[in-house]
Amino acid sequence: MLARTQSICLKVALVTTVGQTLAAFALKESYAAAVVGDIASLILTCVAIVLCALNSRSSAGPARMFWLLNTAAFIFLLSAYSYWAFSEVLLKKPAPHPLIGDGFFFLMPALMLAALAFRPHSESAASDLRFRRLDFAFLLSWWLCLYCYFVVPWLTVVNNFASYNRANYFLVLGEQSSVVLVLLVLWRRTTGAWRRFYGHACLGNVVFALANLIQGLALAAGKYYAGSVYDVPPSLGGLWIIYAFAMGSNLQPSSESAPAESDRQGLWTARLGMVAIVSLPLLAIYGYLEEAAPGVVIAFRLRLILGAMFFLGALGFLRLFILDRELQRLISLTESSYESLKMVQERIALSQKLAALGRLVSGAAHEINNPLTAIYGYSGLLADNPSLTPQERRLAYEIQQQVRLAQSAVSSMREPASMSSADNPAQNPSSAPVGIRE
Repeated sequence: MLARTQSICLKVALVTTVGQTLAAFALKESYAAAVVGDIASLILTCVAIVLCALNSRSSAGPARMFWLLNTAAFIFLLSAYSYWAFSEVLLKKPAPHPLIGDGFFFLMPALMLAALAFRPHSESAASDLRFRRLDFAFLLSWWLCLYCYFVVPWLTVVNNFASYNRANYFLVLGEQSSVVLVLLVLWRRTTGAWRRFYGHACLGNVVFALANLIQGLALAAGKYYAGSVYDVPPSLGGLWIIYAFAMGSNLQPSSESAPAESDRQGLWTARLGMVAIVSLPLLAIYGYLEEAAPGVVIAFRLRLILGAMFFLGALGFLRLFILDRELQRLISLTESSYESLKMVQERIALSQKLAALGRLVSGAAHEINNPLTAIYGYSGLLADNPSLTPQERRLAYEIQQQVRLAQSAVSSMREPASMSSADNPAQNPSSAPVGIRE
């Protein structure tokens, strides 16, 4: 069941999408159509921001980082839509091209990918959370490097709007495809409510990515205008994503499969990091061999790749440093556990020896006590015999007294042995004290 606030947000998004769809089919290319389309986009983005912010308040650890990064992603998208709406609604003129908010459109899927790197469905220790933060920084830096490599030169170094549009369009499409792929992998590896959440988020992003592809093709063909029917599919994808966010309000991390899942994730993270590092010199070679690019663009790209290699390499060394410290901590913990186990084993061995000694002493006391009992009884009979002389009767009493002293000594031998056996009944069930017949 959805909470009251999430239910209201979902209803607002649904009404907005329905109204935008009806307006897109009813209105032709006009100022009114642009107003409806821009306002609908702003409302849907604001609803997504509210849901992500609410979910971040009710979560902790990696889940909170996941929702905070998604909040930041949709704030960037809201900034781009706001500038678009400012131009078309308030200034009543088409949005400038290239749009200042194009970088915000790029950052949205990049932050969503970085959010998924925190794996909000699984619990983690503090050390694992540190690695996830490094993964976030590494992943975001790599995507920023790609953006600066493919897109920025055509706008800052040389003015080539056709190359800029093409590079920006395909890079954002690649990001959105990566988001869909990662969500699909997480959907396969999770169960229960998290599986449903990842499934709906994946389908919503599929619709959103395909809608942007269709919208881009329509724009290239000159068929797109603000508020047209081509704005409806992105809104449908956004509505589906909003529904997934509303479902995520009650989700909590699970630790059922955390160790195995964490090991797999660590392996894939290391592989992706290696691929990202290897891709940098390949990009440098591609930029150097690209004949269509001007020399200033090639020089810009080579300097960019050199700086990115140093920065990402530093992040890699930082990760290795943290791994080394974590390994040393685990080794120290293992050694401490080994010493504790060794002491426990020594105590168990000593307890077993004491138990065996107790059984031996008890048996010896039993064997000694039997003849002493017989001697004590016969000496008592002799002492009570009236036919004995006083000297013989005194000797019989003396024998009884010495036997009593011997029995007392035997009893003092039995007590420590019985205590040592009774202190360790769990280690050796056969170490129970042996009874002695009197």
